Amino acid sequence: METKKMMRSYFFQITAVLFILICLVISALAFTADRVTISRVEQQTEKQSEKSVEVSSNALRDSVGNLHEKIMGLQLNVTNMKNLERAIRDTNLLDIDTGFKSFFYYDLKTDKMTWFSSEDRRIRESSVRRDDAFLQALTSTDFHMSKRYKLDSDYLSYMYVPVRNGNERVGVFGGGLSLMNSVVFRNSLESFDDDTMAYLFNSQGEPLATSRNLVTDQERVLSQSVVDRAFQSTKPYEIFSTNKDMYYFARDLKVTDWKILVRTPRSVFYEPVYTTRQQYLVIAALTLVLSLIVGYLMSRQLTAPLLELVQKIEKSTTPQPITLERSGSNEIKTLVSAYNEYAQRMEHARVEQLSQQQVILHQEKLASLGQLAAGIAHEIRNPLTPVKMALQLLSEEKQNNPDMMQIALSELDRANQLIQTMLDLSKNDRTTLEMTRIDMKKMMEKLTFILESKSHPYEADCKIYTPAHMPPLYASENGLLQVLSNCIGNSLDAVESKGIDGICHVHLHVYPDQFVFIIQDNGVGMDAEQISLIGQAFNTSKINGNGLGLFMSSQIVRQHNGRIEVDSKVGVGTTIQLFFPRQGEQA
Repeated sequence: METKKMMRSYFFQITAVLFILICLVISALAFTADRVTISRVEQQTEKQSEKSVEVSSNALRDSVGNLHEKIMGLQLNVTNMKNLERAIRDTNLLDIDTGFKSFFYYDLKTDKMTWFSSEDRRIRESSVRRDDAFLQALTSTDFHMSKRYKLDSDYLSYMYVPVRNGNERVGVFGGGLSLMNSVVFRNSLESFDDDTMAYLFNSQGEPLATSRNLVTDQERVLSQSVVDRAFQSTKPYEIFSTNKDMYYFARDLKVTDWKILVRTPRSVFYEPVYTTRQQYLVIAALTLVLSLIVGYLMSRQLTAPLLELVQKIEKSTTPQPITLERSGSNEIKTLVSAYNEYAQRMEHARVEQLSQQQVILHQEKLASLGQLAAGIAHEIRNPLTPVKMALQLLSEEKQNNPDMMQIALSELDRANQLIQTMLDLSKNDRTTLEMTRIDMKKMMEKLTFILESKSHPYEADCKIYTPAHMPPLYASENGLLQVLSNCIGNSLDAVESKGIDGICHVHLHVYPDQFVFIIQDNGVGMDAEQISLIGQAFNTSKINGNGLGLFMSSQIVRQHNGRIEVDSKVGVGTTIQLFFPRQGEQA
């Protein structure tokens, strides 16, 4: 399994390196090709836009020139309105396609405007009189084009032509060109392909026509920012771009004050680029296949000696030197030599480690034996201390004291029971406690004697508080005394540094369902971690402790179906509550 993983790893690494290197080369070539292609298309688009403007400008010049010549031919008839109307009909000037949608003559002398078209095909006379182009025509010799006027669903742009009689200005002809129907706009604008569109603007920046009639409103209307940028230019022509399109703007058409803007979508530029990229993607796919083949062959060639080495190592049960049938390159030979040296060092280290482990195991056995002996000595000392004190008191009084003698004998029995418990513990056996109905008054008297004997070397204030009425408790008297004696001993050790300020108090509370012993001190206290470890074997915070006292106490309380609760704070003190249920009292 591991050998296959190694081969796959080499295969993927070699393939990835080859593929990345080739892709980097292809990407560099593709980027260069894209830039060259885009630059070439931009230059071609610029030339085509320039040609489109030139063709459109010439067509507009011819169309506007023809209309201007027809209007100039009407000047001889301005003195007779009937002859003028007949001449207008003969020249087809009121043809909406080839001529004007509406037509009028303004007589400067009489300040009268005569219309030769119906009212629905003309704008209001007041609008004409306020038109700046009309006012310019009154004082000049050239014709002028008006701004765009909306008329129903159509737009009109008026051509104003001055009428002169010799050097005298006599009036103005005005013809309204339909932006939607007139061939002046419809057929004059030229675009070099279906994607490109030419726009015709008047001097006010209003669109007059497009090179294609059947276009959407979105295509017909340019954003105001594009129009403003074009009209801000002072050059004869300018090229600029946006995110979507490229624009070619021509200011001077040399026929009117109209302007042409040619828009070419950027998709036209990138279409050749997309074609080139598709070709490079095909090349990249072929490169991936080639990289996989080359990577597989190279990985087999490189990993064959390694695979043989791995297989021999896997089959080897002892670190012995290894020889290969196909040693491969010098690197493989070096690897085999290094492995053999490593195997020899590991064998020496293994032998030395086994020797050290045996020494450590022997030392641990001795340490455990010493720790267990210390624990036994400590636990046996608890009942022997009251025995010693009782014998001393009997010796001093020099008379028989049955109660004192009974306490001494019971403590000796407890010491014997403790020794049996320690033996059971060493065999991992569970000690069965002897349960009896305990006279709690007598047991608390024994506990008082134990407390006095234990607290004799200390200066702390040690007291036991019991209720007036103490019913019997079905429990193990030796077990209770051992637990209480151990807790009292721990409290006395905790308040040793307090001197006469130390407190070790024992309270007994009797409830209908349980007995509660409370051992309270104002000693050094414990933190949360120490509290969580209470009851674990060989766990102790004392320098000379062994961790068996609370462990055995926890087992005794558990066999009584009771529980231990500890509340402690470092530097404040500790309160231990022992709960013993009143069970089996009827027995």
